[in-house]
Amino acid sequence: MNSPCPLRVGICTTDNRDHWRKYDLPDPIFGPAITAVLEGFAEFPMEIEIHVLSVTQRCLSSPFRLAQNIFYHSLLVPKIGWLRTGYQGCIRAVHAKAKGLHLDLVHGQGTERDCGMEAVFSGCQNLLTLHGNMRAVAKALRARPFSYHWFHALLEGLVIKKTRVVLCNSTYTENLVRPLNSNVIRMPNAVRKVFYDPMPYSSYQPPRQLRFLVVGLSPYKQPLEILRALRLWRQGAHPSFRCLWIGVLSENNDYSRAFTHELNVARAEGWSEYRSGLSAEKLRDAMDQADVLIHIPTEEAFGLVVVEAMLRGLQIVAGRTGGVNDFENIYPAIWMVDPKKTADWLVALRSVAGRSFSRVPRECWDFMTFHPKTIAHRHFQVYRQVLKLPL
Repeated sequence: MNSPCPLRVGICTTDNRDHWRKYDLPDPIFGPAITAVLEGFAEFPMEIEIHVLSVTQRCLSSPFRLAQNIFYHSLLVPKIGWLRTGYQGCIRAVHAKAKGLHLDLVHGQGTERDCGMEAVFSGCQNLLTLHGNMRAVAKALRARPFSYHWFHALLEGLVIKKTRVVLCNSTYTENLVRPLNSNVIRMPNAVRKVFYDPMPYSSYQPPRQLRFLVVGLSPYKQPLEILRALRLWRQGAHPSFRCLWIGVLSENNDYSRAFTHELNVARAEGWSEYRSGLSAEKLRDAMDQADVLIHIPTEEAFGLVVVEAMLRGLQIVAGRTGGVNDFENIYPAIWMVDPKKTADWLVALRSVAGRSFSRVPRECWDFMTFHPKTIAHRHFQVYRQVLKLPL
């Protein structure tokens, strides 16, 4: 260990400015779970020093310091150094930076892109967090050989075997990882602090339209099936309702094109609205204006949006899928349904429609489990544990 106090930890994660091609933005954009745990690390400036390492394909103007103890490093790697060469350029860039910073540990955030490969070949003690299970996603999408998801499923198996410890965000992920690496630690995703803001005042409200919310429009999250189920319900005896859809619309495949078409029809009919990706504050506000979250994916490692909805006190109709199952015995207002049986969804929707619109009090469940400070402290304990392992 180079510097026993504070620990010097490198976190390999994607800067979504590069992923979304928004190169003009001044500040890095990380995934929700990464943003949340960094919020937590900022509260431990004397114990840990974080160096965020993000590989990009274009030069990005970025702040060097994100918090008192959190530093950001954008590493430029030409396109040839990415997936087509097994991320060799990315690996070399992170390896050199980790050596120059004298890091004690490198933590790879996810296997969806380059981060896991960079961590395990960084030349440092390393561990890995799985945010999504690429092998399971590839199976759910029936990924063709040599496709993007097919390649990342292969790379995921490699990095799981090579890393010291795998942090798993659910029972489901743990069961998928354990055959490849027995050093598994359960670590739920942190939720951004904004979702811990006080909930809107909850009291009896006069009858009004029921308001549904659907977040995430990827095919394996089944937005088209949910839309068709709502249309079917709308045609029968039901209370009046509206549905807000949040996510990125795509025209890359037949499924997405069919969903976009039917969503536009529903919008014209006046019972559906659409918004593209929102900031954390705007997503929180959308949840505060909704009554029910509908989330019925066919593959889900954790279900971060479900926890966010729990923290805002929503009723939830959720698919009995992957990591979402862990919430069934935690939250009192979640209706679990078979993700393949639309009839189950309709039964749950009818049950929810008959309930009060009042918010679910946080005191009903252990809501601090997912707080950024809680999760960051647990990470710190794991880092110390990993550094005791022999090289």
